[in-house]
Amino acid sequence: MKFMKIVRPFDIIIVIFLILLSFVPVVIFILNQDFQEGDSVIAVITQDGEVIREITLTGHEGNEQFIIEGKGNQYNLMEIDGERIRIKEDNSPDQVGVKMGWKDKPGETIVCLPHRLLVELVSEKPSDDDMIISH
Repeated sequence: MKFMKIVRPFDIIIVIFLILLSFVPVVIFILNQDFQEGDSVIAVITQDGEVIREITLTGHEGNEQFIIEGKGNQYNLMEIDGERIRIKEDNSPDQVGVKMGWKDKPGETIVCLPHRLLVELVSEKPSDDDMIISH
């Protein structure tokens, strides 16, 4: 009961407003996603700011694994299964990249900071060259 004497009704309104306001960035991010059906999802893998590999996930079939080596004995074992990607294994101390799990949607990222590795999933609209126009 002592708590209710301290909190006023207007305080509760302010707290609820601030909680709702905290979701605004998420809504803006979702609305800004420019992914349309038919767009390709591409995994762009960079290390130290340099693009190492780009992999088209849309339409990818099967399972593929490859190693990205860093400085010294650093490594990241990447796995692609169907249209999703993850860091399956690495030798970083906290395993943050491994714990991030599978990613398959544009805008998602996987980060392994000790190895300076970044995997970004981006969408790419099909080029106009792929369109067939008939009369």
